[in-house]
Amino acid sequence: MVKMVEKTVKIDKAGRVVIPAEWRKDWGKKALMVRLSDDEVLIKSLRKRGKLTDLVDSMEIEGVSDFGDTHELRMVLYG
Repeated sequence: MVKMVEKTVKIDKAGRVVIPAEWRKDWGKKALMVRLSDDEVLIKSLRKRGKLTDLVDSMEIEGVSDFGDTHELRMVLYG
């Protein structure tokens, strides 16, 4: 059985969201995956210990065809 819990949290002046401590206590120092869609933000604790660079190929950024081309990547991200 999957336990689903919802809680309304505030965003501070710097745009940070605080995840309640009671939720974080079992996560330890695991990495989190954050996925943004049109109407929701999904934050998922990653169970597998790995390097964050392992996730690079799983990212999609509109307008970037090759992550190896750092100039193209910077132009799309920073304008």
